[in-house]
Amino acid sequence: MKRPLVKALAGAMLLFSHYSLALSSDTEQPIYIESESQHLDMATNTVTFTQDVVLTQGSIKILADKLVVIRPQGQEGDETIEAFGKPATFDQTMDDGKKLHGEAYKLRYEVGNEFLKMSTNAMLEQAGNQVEGNVITYQIDKQQLVAESDSNKRVTTILQPTTKSPSESESQ
Repeated sequence: MKRPLVKALAGAMLLFSHYSLALSSDTEQPIYIESESQHLDMATNTVTFTQDVVLTQGSIKILADKLVVIRPQGQEGDETIEAFGKPATFDQTMDDGKKLHGEAYKLRYEVGNEFLKMSTNAMLEQAGNQVEGNVITYQIDKQQLVAESDSNKRVTTILQPTTKSPSESESQ
């Protein structure tokens, strides 16, 4: 029973092993949030945005129905952002120009830790390669991904074959 789990983890590692780092300047950029409405609670340093929420920070873009930003003790750079949707989406451009796309019913992005957790029908995709599971965590700066299943559905990994350049095909 453990063999499929090992294969799934190995596949997930292969999926992201060749990816370059996220744009290194993203977390140094300001966060912009647009929505139809917002509610600020100064006592808890919490802002709730609702209806067609769009968050951008450098190349990062999050789309959600509802987004909650928590700034612990008012410290800039340590924000926790929780996005909710059916699904909420996360997009980011990597240093090599490749696009990373994720979606789930709940996203938790810890800005200072460069950590993304996607829960409930989670999917992370790049260049046709894809990982699906109930929960996917991705440590962006370290390029470490963990996908977990629940009792109803297993983790699924789709790996695309590498394409050969025309000169490689001709030489064979």
